[in-house]
Amino acid sequence: MKRLLGLKSLFAVVFIGCLGLSGCSTPAASAAPNWVTFANGRLSYGTDGQGNQIPDFSRVGYRNGDTPPELPVAATVEPQPSGDDTARIQQAINQVANSGKPGAVQLAAGDFRLEGTLRISASNVELRGAGSGTKLVAAGKLHTLVTIAGTGSRSLGSAIPVTSGYVPVGADRLDVNDASSLHVGDHVLVQRPQEQSWIHAIGMDKIPPRPNGTPSKQWTPNTGLQFDRTITAINGKTVQFDVPLTNALESQYTHATVTRYSYPGRISGSGLAHLSADGAEFEQDPAWHNDGFFKSQLVSVDAAQDVWVNDVVADHFGSAFGIGQNAIRTSLLHTSSLDESVPQDIHDQPAAYTISGQETLVRQCVVTGSNLHAWITQARVPGPNVISHCTATNTGSRILDAGPHQRWASGTLYDDIKMSPPSGHLQLSDRQWMGSGQGWAGANSVLWNCDVGSYLVENPPTAHNWALGCTGTQSKPPSGHRNGEIGSPGKHQAPESLYDEQLAERR
Repeated sequence: MKRLLGLKSLFAVVFIGCLGLSGCSTPAASAAPNWVTFANGRLSYGTDGQGNQIPDFSRVGYRNGDTPPELPVAATVEPQPSGDDTARIQQAINQVANSGKPGAVQLAAGDFRLEGTLRISASNVELRGAGSGTKLVAAGKLHTLVTIAGTGSRSLGSAIPVTSGYVPVGADRLDVNDASSLHVGDHVLVQRPQEQSWIHAIGMDKIPPRPNGTPSKQWTPNTGLQFDRTITAINGKTVQFDVPLTNALESQYTHATVTRYSYPGRISGSGLAHLSADGAEFEQDPAWHNDGFFKSQLVSVDAAQDVWVNDVVADHFGSAFGIGQNAIRTSLLHTSSLDESVPQDIHDQPAAYTISGQETLVRQCVVTGSNLHAWITQARVPGPNVISHCTATNTGSRILDAGPHQRWASGTLYDDIKMSPPSGHLQLSDRQWMGSGQGWAGANSVLWNCDVGSYLVENPPTAHNWALGCTGTQSKPPSGHRNGEIGSPGKHQAPESLYDEQLAERR
């Protein structure tokens, strides 16, 4: 990925205060931290009084940002005049998987009808078309056309307590009470349970009732954020990881732990590339209008790492792309969800891109449609996750928005995003009673150089959210809420892409 020309001659500084963090008072304007400084071709980061900073987002995607490979062709499938092609293609996928060698199933140009789901459930298998001339045509009942997913779940070791009193956002190391059972290269979960004291501190046990007077569902203690990391160094009781944390670990609010795990069923090195898909036939399903569009999906990824979806166009799908909570380092490159086919008279909107996993990269994507969410994260999604160089255009009269959707997803970067004004709306906010009590949807997340119709960025208690270099109408938070960290409103700042620059500097 090349650095933008002329970046070394540019200089930008963002001055923003420290707001809303426990134990962090609001400094005077002259003492505000410089959250991001770009000078002489390098980024530098300021911190608040507790050491929190904008995280490094550069390690997302396939092999931490590498370009996915094109595997050698191991089987070829030609189109047929009529009938369901699911079994024929699946047989070829299984043949390549069982060979034990990396390989691609090459779909020739033409249409392939899929009444069932194609399953890539082995490592190093690619399903690849011949470009836009290869089309997967949805047929039959509502379903997902392609899944890239392994099997099973993590096998966990013993949880080791974290002893650091406060681990700030952006940190890549912490202290534990006993590191003797840990080793460099171990895969671990760094867990931050959401405990009652923290839920109370952020007000999510007092979500106001719905406008019609019915009560909202309050948050209750749960497993919280589980950061999937690899140990890179151990020094005594200090453990270092490959990817920074995107949420603070605060001993006053949570009992954080580090747990070794193995995941033998998780696959890697597989992908979907160079084809298009048409979901228009799904609209004829009787269940379509009754939230059936949520089941209209081109591809889902789960129980997988270092996998990709590259150069893929989805036409007329309700929820085109889904990344499950057990997926890590997934790249979705040059993808599109076009004419997202959602009924215009319904209240529950689907999302073109739904992220529940971590270290996901969605780059150079296009969304068109109306009455939909372009890109969302689901509940308790541990970052980093990145949506970069993407556009969304409202083709109707209903809403088009994007942002964390529910229950404290941390560390999402919306980077160089363009959403058609005046309707395109991007937000990092408290969604309060919406849905089933979605509340504070995202924390420690960044809008960077986004061009939108409007944006709303609020600071949650105990965390930050940033909007830096964004254009569009800045919406005011509701009464009792506070603006997030707003810098350079109405004018882009250098570098044009935070993700690109972070990646270039790391490399």
